Amino acid sequence: MPSTLKKWDEAEFNHFLSEKSSGVISFGANWCSACKMIEPNISNLASKYEDLAFAKIDVAECPGLASKMGVMSLPNILIFQKGKVIDQIIGATNSRSLEDKIKNL
Repeated sequence: MPSTLKKWDEAEFNHFLSEKSSGVISFGANWCSACKMIEPNISNLASKYEDLAFAKIDVAECPGLASKMGVMSLPNILIFQKGKVIDQIIGATNSRSLEDKIKNL
């Protein structure tokens, strides 16, 4: 199954914010084993919640954006509603915990 989790750069993230969109953005890195572990869970949820944006941002490629968003630990999942952060998950999580948080969007 192809991943529905898109890789974004800073411009795509800023467009997401300017559109006041809702979704799940995962900040991680290629060297982060926990980030790799949760990616399939996020991708599966992206297939289920097609009306929400799901994306990943590599902190090594976008360090300024990571800093601006207060990302200090990985993985760091930000949940947005209408362009505003409404929840955050730091560290590895399971699909059920993440889905419980996004059901309200």
